[in-house]
Amino acid sequence: MSRAAFLLCLFLAGCSSMSVFQSPGVLPKGKGETGFAGSFIVSDEGPTLINVELHTRRGLGKNWEAGAKLFGFPGLSGGLMGEMKYQLMTHPLLVSADMGAAVVITNDLYYFDYYPMLIMGSERIYCGYRGIFRSGTNEELETQFNTQMHGIFIGYKAGSGPYLRPEIHYYFKDIRYGILIFGLGLQFN
Repeated sequence: MSRAAFLLCLFLAGCSSMSVFQSPGVLPKGKGETGFAGSFIVSDEGPTLINVELHTRRGLGKNWEAGAKLFGFPGLSGGLMGEMKYQLMTHPLLVSADMGAAVVITNDLYYFDYYPMLIMGSERIYCGYRGIFRSGTNEELETQFNTQMHGIFIGYKAGSGPYLRPEIHYYFKDIRYGILIFGLGLQFN
């Protein structure tokens, strides 16, 4: 296994949600979107599935949207994420800020993840910044470690329903080293 895949597996022992699968637009009040997706890393051995998820989003009102995800690594661990998105701008680009929080449970640790995100572009093609801030605790909720990653992404929404959402993410672990993630999602209105 390559160095990148090995280090990513260490970080993902609790399986953070590594993909976005949403544009900077906000759904109209009462309208929803549901989908499922997978995230992959490419190593010397080829593509490896690192995460699967089921996600849903719902418009809450002018400029507000809420979402939820069930995610994890098949057979090892899983998590639940909730997030709120606020649309900052609609012209000349759509721009939204999103904050997510998740809890991930494994056999020996609990992880608490925070996901600040800035998304910009259009409904069809979008890009942005995403951070992952993680704290790991034992069963007594004593902190065992804190870590963080920062990344950039680009995504596309293809079709007229159901929608195919391919994404590419690049997470910076440090100045010299990064992790490339590919995501592919399918969404329904």
